[in-house]
Amino acid sequence: MRRIKKGIAVALSLVLALSLTACGTKKSAEKNDKLVIAYQNGLSYTPLLVMKEKKLIEKHYGKDVNVDWKLLASGAAISEGITADSIDIGAIGTSVAINGIMSKTPYKICTGLAAVSCGIQTNDSSIKTLKDIKSSDQIVVTQVNSQPHILLAMAAKKELGDAHALDANLVAMANADGYSALISGAVQCNMVFAPYNLMEVKEDNIHEIPVSEDVWAKGDTLIVGIASEKLYKNNPDLYKAFCDATEEAMKYIEENPDETAKILTETYDASQDEIASWLKDGAVQYNSTLQGVMNLSNFMVEEKFLDKGASSIDELVFDNVKGE
Repeated sequence: MRRIKKGIAVALSLVLALSLTACGTKKSAEKNDKLVIAYQNGLSYTPLLVMKEKKLIEKHYGKDVNVDWKLLASGAAISEGITADSIDIGAIGTSVAINGIMSKTPYKICTGLAAVSCGIQTNDSSIKTLKDIKSSDQIVVTQVNSQPHILLAMAAKKELGDAHALDANLVAMANADGYSALISGAVQCNMVFAPYNLMEVKEDNIHEIPVSEDVWAKGDTLIVGIASEKLYKNNPDLYKAFCDATEEAMKYIEENPDETAKILTETYDASQDEIASWLKDGAVQYNSTLQGVMNLSNFMVEEKFLDKGASSIDELVFDNVKGE
């Protein structure tokens, strides 16, 4: 009888030990939850900087989470990071997202981020229209097939009759590097989003090359948030926390442009008042609802930037995303 009781006691001790180990492992896993978010330089990414500053993801998740923020040079680098399972969420140009999803990269759009002003600036006084750009002139975009490239192609289609007319002029640089290259005279043109286009035209020797008003539809979503399918399936609570944090960040920007500008002073070589003016004058509109994404996909197919486009918005987005 004593041996039986002793055996039972040992068994119970083992069960208790395993139970405690399991609990400890669970708590450890919760403490070690990690989210890697990648973004680029530009006014479009302000919601992410607000999230980072205000710790909104941590707030909405309600559990311990380590959010790792990475500033990368291009959407392609972010897309590659998700493929390599080193990035969970990214903010990239809509065209890059479409291309990646249709190429079976394991992510989808999780939110719209921004409709933002853009422009083609030049330091060459002889360039009055796109027709004046010579074969030797260099035009900066963040990468081939990037959102700036596709918008430039739309302008080339309208003004020159060929969406690919300026492809041979392209040189790839990160936004900040392209800005510096244009200012220094190292390149002749820069196709870029706010705030860099706004900063460039303030320079005495730089002007914007005009394009037809109907080339770029106002309010179209140019930057989107993407999330890995792995995150969406394996940690829906953390995925939702990011989406909820995005909405709160956008509301904060709208209601607190001056405070938001203060956050951005660490990112841009501009005063708080100047940055606040960018946020107030409509240079960028933050909206999680998509606009113009299917039209963009169709253009990319028609002009051979994409072999096969999406048949519907559902191919491109997770089920919480609204708009098209």
